[in-house]
Amino acid sequence: MSFLSSYKPPAAPAAPAAPAAPATPAATSVPPRPAVPSTRPQLPDSLFPRYAKMIYDLSGMKFDQNKSYFLASKIDNRVKALGLKGFDDYLAYIESPSGRSESAFLIDEVSINETFFYRHEPQLQAFLQEILLPLTFARKTQRQTKFRIWSAAASTGDELYTLALMIKDAGLLNQGMTFELVGTDISHEALKKAREGVYKKYNIRNIPPAVLTHNFKHDPATETWRINDDMRAICRFQEMNLMDPSRTQALGVFDVIFCRNVLIYFDDGSKEQVVKNMCSVLKDDGVILLGHSENVYSQRHILRPDKTRTASIAHIKAPPGTLKHDV
Repeated sequence: MSFLSSYKPPAAPAAPAAPAAPATPAATSVPPRPAVPSTRPQLPDSLFPRYAKMIYDLSGMKFDQNKSYFLASKIDNRVKALGLKGFDDYLAYIESPSGRSESAFLIDEVSINETFFYRHEPQLQAFLQEILLPLTFARKTQRQTKFRIWSAAASTGDELYTLALMIKDAGLLNQGMTFELVGTDISHEALKKAREGVYKKYNIRNIPPAVLTHNFKHDPATETWRINDDMRAICRFQEMNLMDPSRTQALGVFDVIFCRNVLIYFDDGSKEQVVKNMCSVLKDDGVILLGHSENVYSQRHILRPDKTRTASIAHIKAPPGTLKHDV
């Protein structure tokens, strides 16, 4: 047997054993974090219907259960302001004879006063071209010397002053026509700000620069702008509930009514009352302007869209004798 045939190579040396992996420490159970109590005020389910009904009866504004957190935060502000213990105590107070005046403060809290100058400007420009200019011309041919506009939810005055600025910018002042602009709101705090006519940068951000320069005084110390007296002179503000027919009648008759982003807070019953009240003080050829998201289909026996002035989202009185139809 040859050497080659009997040769067997030596076995390869064994690979060194891999170092043992460090032992994994036994898993330990981590206790759950303790729940952090919410600081957000919560209105008990038992109290929500009572508060919602109270606000509805006072203002016509309807709040559904999904607005419970909103109402809780607003009511909580009044609870703290009065130094009361909670929602039960506040309800007992506002329902007591000594708390009757508190209802005005509650409505101030829950009123939504989101507004600014030149809001929804395309609609305003359509109003200028489709309604204001033609209607003031018609009034002159009718030998009428007064033109009246009502901002039905004037809030802090931004909308009404915007209309005054537009009238001035269109050259309609001192042309043989007197303009009277009336702003109403249910919030006396908002109206107080409207009468002061002082605004921050957020409110005036859409005003054209030339209009701002010529009609406002800027206070650099407070970064506020105050509207000039000539614009304030043709605007007046007063507190009013749109559900009140007698207070509505006391306003007098109007050529144009702005009621934008208001009716969305009313249900069909209160909405119908508000629409009826507005139409009762609207001239027969007058116009009501609503917001983009508002629907008065159920009230079409009182108010109907003006299809000739659709860009303005204009509405006019329904013909006399129009019957109410089921929705």
